[in-house]
Amino acid sequence: MSSAPYDTKNAESFDAVTYSLNEALKKIEKDLSLPVNVTNLAKLASVHRNTIYHREWPVAELKRIKAGREQQKKDQAIAKANTKTPEQLLEQSRLEIVYWFTQLEEARVSVKSLTATTKQTAQSRDYYMAEYKQSQETISKLNADILKLQSAMAILEDELAKSKSSPESLFVVV
Repeated sequence: MSSAPYDTKNAESFDAVTYSLNEALKKIEKDLSLPVNVTNLAKLASVHRNTIYHREWPVAELKRIKAGREQQKKDQAIAKANTKTPEQLLEQSRLEIVYWFTQLEEARVSVKSLTATTKQTAQSRDYYMAEYKQSQETISKLNADILKLQSAMAILEDELAKSKSSPESLFVVV
């Protein structure tokens, strides 16, 4: 019993699947609307996804196609960014000037507000410093008055104590 007929049939089947995978990969590479994934490749080639995974090279080709598309998108974006018309450049410059002018005006308003707040704070500080000095002077005067009263009280207490010790000094002889 020879396995040649089966080998021939298997080789033909393998070649047919390889051909259909190659054709499907070509379609995916040419048509940007087709997604670059194993499921789509399996659908286009009419094979199972496991067939693609077992062969490995179709997955590598899908990765290459995907990388090529991403690079193509980047190149298009760069080209689009580099091809601005003079009107677009003028509009972009105008918008930037408006932005920086707005920033300048906001900074000016902020400076005015902060300057006014600083002046008000300085005036309040000066007022309260004057009030503090006046209060300190008043306290000093009151402390001096307290000392005078305390010394007067001490003198009166001494005289009162002397007068209690000698009762005859209370009577004045006329």
